[in-house]
Amino acid sequence: MKVFEPGSLTRTVPRTGVTFADWPPVGGGGRKVALTFRGPLTSRVQVLAPLQAPPQLVNTLLASAVAVFFVSNVAGWLQWHVLLRASGVVVPRGSTFRFYFVGLFFNNFLPANIGGDVVKVYDVTKMGTDPYQVIAVTLLDRLLGVFSLCLLAAIAVLFLIPGAAAHYLLYLGIFIACMIPALGFYFHRRLGNALRRGVVKLRLFEMDRRASSVLDHLSPFKGRRRLVAELVLFSAFIQALRVLTHVLVGMSLGIHVDAIVLCQFFVFIPLLSLAMIPPITINGLGIREGLGIVLFAAAGVGRTDAFAMEFLTFMVSVAVSLVGLVFFVGRRAGAAPFRA
Repeated sequence: MKVFEPGSLTRTVPRTGVTFADWPPVGGGGRKVALTFRGPLTSRVQVLAPLQAPPQLVNTLLASAVAVFFVSNVAGWLQWHVLLRASGVVVPRGSTFRFYFVGLFFNNFLPANIGGDVVKVYDVTKMGTDPYQVIAVTLLDRLLGVFSLCLLAAIAVLFLIPGAAAHYLLYLGIFIACMIPALGFYFHRRLGNALRRGVVKLRLFEMDRRASSVLDHLSPFKGRRRLVAELVLFSAFIQALRVLTHVLVGMSLGIHVDAIVLCQFFVFIPLLSLAMIPPITINGLGIREGLGIVLFAAAGVGRTDAFAMEFLTFMVSVAVSLVGLVFFVGRRAGAAPFRA
């Protein structure tokens, strides 16, 4: 495994497994110092001091992160639009585009990103569509995202397991555990029927009727396996772009990203996303940064850099969501009564 740049000066402290390295500036930036050690929890941890990259390079990387995240959300809108059409909901592309980005903006203000989903469902329902049909499509859109993200993470773990710490096996188990229910309910008729029988028992607030309506609208997708398979692949592309956003932000902070660290990004970001699903904090604030510090320590990222990377990535998402704010304000202005 390649740890240091070619030509670096290294020094190993006897009987400690600790190696120091110092090498010349990269791209005109400052010098970079690495501390590498081996321990019972990790096969290799490389701690890098922040690289003082040229401001122009930092700006380019951050702008690239914004562009990549924007593209991922345009792709996310397209997936949602295709699902709506496949379920029989006919809404113009321009309308669903505006609804999607307005929902993206409102994701910033409610736990677990549910605010945006509520807004999207409301907007489409106002056009005369069955609300449970839109809920079913939006739920399926979410499930595709989680499944494809876990699929990417499981593949990345397979590249890290040889010679890596045992906790990567735990991560692999988490990702597989998240994928198995979706596979089981989709391909195994008995599990689907068991889910429906369980739903019928939810009498409180007519949850049985509401949940059954959602399941009824999801059922036709069981017979459209080619479409679902294509959407899983497309969703994996979307999730890869979102992981790449974190990578670009990390690189702008001077975090060294080699092949191993790149795979770790594809493992740690899905873990962060899964941890943010329970509605605990507003848009996962605090959970994302705190858990990010713990996870990225295995990639040799310091606490300050890990916190800054996750917070800056959050700010990138907020910046992209401002497109939705423009649509929302324009809609409100257009609905305002004319006054002479």
